[in-house]
Amino acid sequence: MIKCDLQEIKEHEILTTKEKTRFGRYHGSMFWGVPGFGKKKWIIATRIEFGQEIPEELSEREIIDGCVEYLNTPPPRKKFQRRITKPKYGTLEFYSGKIITRGDKKYISALLITNKRNSKHFWGRGIVTTK
Repeated sequence: MIKCDLQEIKEHEILTTKEKTRFGRYHGSMFWGVPGFGKKKWIIATRIEFGQEIPEELSEREIIDGCVEYLNTPPPRKKFQRRITKPKYGTLEFYSGKIITRGDKKYISALLITNKRNSKHFWGRGIVTTK
């Protein structure tokens, strides 16, 4: 498990005005290769930033899987809380991604599968298909 977090992005990245930021956006394309797409699973486009130094012997896929595993852990329960906590972004699965280096910053540009159709953490809403 590799400690990482989703990078905040604006709704319209070209504009430089002060606007709200969220952690990604729902993808509008149809992903027929994903079983259950549009019914129980949706694709989100995100950037994952990892702060700690990553060992060189890990492959790109192992790093991404470690980050997704960390993002799937639910936040710790508060004292005397009865309800079992769920992961913040829903249950995430890896679909595709790669590590990008810009200047001295490294982040992962990834498409992830989530089970939440509508989330306040992402721009847009998951599309529903009838196929």
